Amino acid sequence: MKIFPLTTFLLLTAFLCTAQVQRPTAWLRADSAVLNAPSWADVSGNGLDAAPSSGAMPAAFSRMNFNKCFEMDGGTFTLPLGINDSRQSDVIVVYETYDTANENALWQVRLDTAKRIGQTTRRILNDNGQITYDTANRMKPVVNYLSQSWRTPEVCAPTLTLCGADSLRIKGRIAEALYFDRRISDTAVIQWISYLAVKYGITLAQTDYLDSRRNVVWDYTNYPGYCASIAGVGRDDSVGLCQKQTYYADGQIIIGINQLANTNEDNAAFIADGDFIVFGMEGVLPAVSEIYTQSGEACEVVGRSMAQVTGGARSYSTFILLDTAAVQDGIAPVLLIDRSGTGDFPAGETEQVHPAGLDSLGHYIYGNVHWDTDRSGRDFFCFAVTVPDTMGTPKALAADGTGGDEGDGDVRIRLLPNPNHGKFTVETEYPEAQDVAVSVYDSDGKLLLTMTGRGQRSYRFKGWVAHAGHYLIDIASPSEHKTLKMVVN
Repeated sequence: MKIFPLTTFLLLTAFLCTAQVQRPTAWLRADSAVLNAPSWADVSGNGLDAAPSSGAMPAAFSRMNFNKCFEMDGGTFTLPLGINDSRQSDVIVVYETYDTANENALWQVRLDTAKRIGQTTRRILNDNGQITYDTANRMKPVVNYLSQSWRTPEVCAPTLTLCGADSLRIKGRIAEALYFDRRISDTAVIQWISYLAVKYGITLAQTDYLDSRRNVVWDYTNYPGYCASIAGVGRDDSVGLCQKQTYYADGQIIIGINQLANTNEDNAAFIADGDFIVFGMEGVLPAVSEIYTQSGEACEVVGRSMAQVTGGARSYSTFILLDTAAVQDGIAPVLLIDRSGTGDFPAGETEQVHPAGLDSLGHYIYGNVHWDTDRSGRDFFCFAVTVPDTMGTPKALAADGTGGDEGDGDVRIRLLPNPNHGKFTVETEYPEAQDVAVSVYDSDGKLLLTMTGRGQRSYRFKGWVAHAGHYLIDIASPSEHKTLKMVVN
């Protein structure tokens, strides 16, 4: 048996306790980029800066979950690669596309004059051909990971192209890209996509969330029912994460520490390294999950969620903002927090938090909320509305936007918000599953955007137009055909 000196043992123990996630070969973060710089700086320390195809960085930043990102409309970035003998590459990209009608390019590595590997929103490209995996683009932020290997050893000045592949480009936003010139471990993949999911408010399916120390900050394994929507706040210095506020439940809820700011970096709250609060929802708003009795009154409940607390985050004062569009007839719901850790909301262990008022954006405000006060590691919570005894039918919670409802009978069509600043959502609900096509036309009758859905009863389409003006939104299905007017300021 080999015996180590005490000092060696202490150093080894310290290293193992602070083991870092495997680092990328190139790491591009929009929140670290400078608009007037000649290139997008690589923060990995390897100097693999990405050059914009136009010769200049994009003119302005957009925001993805309160963090900076680039608006892309045909431009690309290229960076040199140090392809090693393993002939392997792992690429992770965070993006959102506005174009549902066409295939968008994410990235590409050119191996020689004829062969390439890469990925689009609908295909995987490799040196043997291509694999089709989707027929539609997702209208929400996405974490995309792909591991590729190839046999051909000859390469010609290899470069990685972001936002482009062959003649394809992306119309949308890109926030972060990581390139590895090797196959990273499965654990490292989960660590990186967990970091990106928390930062950009993206729900990962069927996986625990891990921080850089391999701590489980979201426990999917034991609580798989709470994964319809996942978002969180937290800090992890090893990967440069310090997320202080986040959208939740498709933007109908905002949760954060201290108080809401315009951007994540403007939030003055302090978070210690290793502290996380991650939230997961049982179902998608506005579905009523149950009716039960609380203090002798019948209540309708929506947004059944779990909050998981890591480190010392139980000491933080958090706020919750609930969009008033999620409550019919202006009924202010009560926030119920189950301190028992069971999710059953038992009498005597369920805390009630009433909204303090409304903010200027139309949110009910729940302030000074603390999580995991009993140090169990988690709390359950939901929003509840009292059902009046005089009514034969409970007053349901519904996500009705300012654009109002259109449709006949059981068909519901909503455009929200309206007016807006270019970003909008079309929600449809039908009594039976069917295909839907949503088309956007400008005032001259020019088709700008088409979004399609197949084989579902309800849809939520998120769209974007670049300029102020008046638009027509055409929603067509076998059972209903509506045209709505939209105003963009």
